[in-house]
Amino acid sequence: MRTTNTEQKESFSTQVKTELSLLRIKRFEDARSLLCAFTLCIGTLRFVPQGRSWGVHYSLKSRQAIDLCAKLCRQYYELDCTLSEVKHERLNANNCELLVFGEKIDEFMRSVGLITVSEEGEKSFSPCVPCDVAVTDTQMRMFVRGLFLSCGMISDPEKAFHLEFVISKPELAQAAFDILSLHGIEPRESKRKNNTVLYVKEGEKLEDLLAFIGASEAMMRVSNERIIKQASNTANRYVNCMNANTNRATAAAQKQAEDIELVLKTCGAEALGDELLIVAKARMDNFELSLSELADELDMGRSAVNYRLKRLSKMADDIRGAEKRAT
Repeated sequence: MRTTNTEQKESFSTQVKTELSLLRIKRFEDARSLLCAFTLCIGTLRFVPQGRSWGVHYSLKSRQAIDLCAKLCRQYYELDCTLSEVKHERLNANNCELLVFGEKIDEFMRSVGLITVSEEGEKSFSPCVPCDVAVTDTQMRMFVRGLFLSCGMISDPEKAFHLEFVISKPELAQAAFDILSLHGIEPRESKRKNNTVLYVKEGEKLEDLLAFIGASEAMMRVSNERIIKQASNTANRYVNCMNANTNRATAAAQKQAEDIELVLKTCGAEALGDELLIVAKARMDNFELSLSELADELDMGRSAVNYRLKRLSKMADDIRGAEKRAT
């Protein structure tokens, strides 16, 4: 999406959440799974004066995710929704807030695990993940999607491969870990203050996770960046290898030139013979050439040129040895 100078460019996380929020959810069970993760992650109880009852309050930066939550609450639980926007002066950012309430609010809170009801019928605010909320493969996908919409973050793949969930409830983090591991996307785990952080840093796992929650456009973006980085790494390795080979060839040529110079200075050109003299002069005149290139220049075999250069080096070593013994 193009932006003007006055518009702030959307982060990749926002783009992914927008993509996920626009996907249709056709069944009650799937909507419940998404709302369960979403609510257990960021939903809080709030008293609603106009209805003299409790409601559930959500606050999130992503307007699209909040809109999706409101839509599902209306469609599948027939709840009333109040949307608002609050500006945080200190953070210089806007948060979208949603309050859901209505006659079926108790049914909703029990359905998503925000409150529990004892055998005696007493309600208590003790959030837990319902045992039947993530049974089918689709329900698991919706559950993880709801988590990403509420507490997920992904880095721009041009900069880094990193996706994380910052989850305050241990039971919720364990459910997410189990679901992802079951689908071959076992995340790493760390602690950040009182939160559990589940994260993925490998490009291939990141693609699998995005595909799992339905973010196909984001998955393709990550895949393209991974291909580009792999190609770049391969090219860099090739250049480094070539540079290393060039450095070795240059060092060898320099050593050969020093040996030849010592032999010519000590013994004279007439002491070399035609075969060695031809190679010696060619090396001194073509210092920058590799052994193969030098052989081509002389129209000789590489092994023959190498053999004669070694003879010259042996002569130089003998001279140095004799000088050392003399001192």
